[in-house]
Amino acid sequence: MKQLFIGIDLGTGGIKVEVYDIDGNILAVGKGSISRQSAAEWFKALKEAIPDIVKRCTDCEKHVSVTSTSGTVLGVDIYGNILYGPSMYYERDEKAFEEVKNLPSIAKLGKKGVKVDPTSPIVKMYRLKKDKPDLYNKIRWFISPTTFMLYSLLYESENPWGEVYTDYTNALKFGLDITCTPPKWFEDVFHELGLDVEKLPNLAAVGEYIGIARSKFSEEVGLKGAHLYQGLTDGNAAAIAGGAVDIGDISIYTGSTTVPKVVVENIQEHPALYYHVHPIRGYLAGSASGFTGAFLLWFAEKVLGLSLDSVAEHLEKIPPGTEYLIFPYGDRAPHYDSLLTPAILDLKISEEPRELIAGRFIRSIMLGITLLENYYVELFEELFKLKTENIHVTGGGTKSKIWNKIRAAVYEKKVFIYGELVGSGIVVPLMIKNKFFTSIEEVKQKFIKPLEVIEPDPSWIEIYRKYREVFASRWLKLKELYRS
Repeated sequence: MKQLFIGIDLGTGGIKVEVYDIDGNILAVGKGSISRQSAAEWFKALKEAIPDIVKRCTDCEKHVSVTSTSGTVLGVDIYGNILYGPSMYYERDEKAFEEVKNLPSIAKLGKKGVKVDPTSPIVKMYRLKKDKPDLYNKIRWFISPTTFMLYSLLYESENPWGEVYTDYTNALKFGLDITCTPPKWFEDVFHELGLDVEKLPNLAAVGEYIGIARSKFSEEVGLKGAHLYQGLTDGNAAAIAGGAVDIGDISIYTGSTTVPKVVVENIQEHPALYYHVHPIRGYLAGSASGFTGAFLLWFAEKVLGLSLDSVAEHLEKIPPGTEYLIFPYGDRAPHYDSLLTPAILDLKISEEPRELIAGRFIRSIMLGITLLENYYVELFEELFKLKTENIHVTGGGTKSKIWNKIRAAVYEKKVFIYGELVGSGIVVPLMIKNKFFTSIEEVKQKFIKPLEVIEPDPSWIEIYRKYREVFASRWLKLKELYRS
């Protein structure tokens, strides 16, 4: 029987569905847009995104898993109806966080690799119980969008959901202790916040088998009878799709935000990092920056009045070393300072044509984001005693060839480009967990293949070294300036 491996990526602005065969060939990609965050909108977008091959192939054996945004939380009743949220990963509750941030259990959780901040699901759960106890009491489970989508495919809407499990990666920000084997809920933090651990689902490994899709919704989208498997967060899926499989592999996802990750054997506490259990081996140490690609797009469209595509042809006309020094947001990692917004240094009046000045601004922002990426490359190497020769990069920020060339020069390493698709990172864990292949190496060769490899230009290395040497120290000085 022909087998289809289907990765569903539930993102902030849309859903992407990628369909692969057993040999790693991508058979189809479908997309559906999301205008607002709700179950109805998610279901509509998935219907739009499911490629025809999934619906037409009625005699295929279909294998499905899901990824979604890390830290988004929703509360459902016993039938899976959403009563609270979704509260998105970027929504903050500063007041509730101030009330809980100094609790001993919060500090203990931080030492276990889970950093609690104003966006954390447990902070929002605490606020809900405090302000709306009646609503809180009606909620059966607090879950991620990944878990919601999988169990909406599994269970009939008119029937109560039975046992519900969530994967370790989506569970992390809800308060998971990953230092245990197997990981378990860190009950101290729930007791101290007055939250009910029973309102959280059971725990399972990424890729673990769930059951057969049998809901009416699964039939509508052509997935009835499909085999369902525990999913993972989008950052973890992107890291695996980008080659972060073996110990020491560094992967950087560059999109609306920048998400650097490295595969490691042990947890080393650091304020800029949090940890996931790697779906295949060891841990994924990583972070998530403030808006990077989103700032680049905003600056091009709103400030310069240009599309990024229209500026692209001018980027190569800008001599390396003439860029302005631009610092990205520091409201999230590594600084976690809400006052630290982007800044531009070294502006100079120029008589160049307007299109070249516009190109310099865009190229400077690209360089600033790359310097942020390199901050983590250097941190990973120092903290985990690594010496890497290659950096793996995925996401929409890999479209620009000039940007990738800047990356190679700043990192002083080869850059492996994997593009935007993350579906392989969704389906690879289930393949390994359920022994579709006998070796991890075989899966990597078929499903994790770079599109391009960029060698660093020696002349550019010398030019960009001067930027790299001052970036981190001046970013800290900028923090002092904003605070004053």
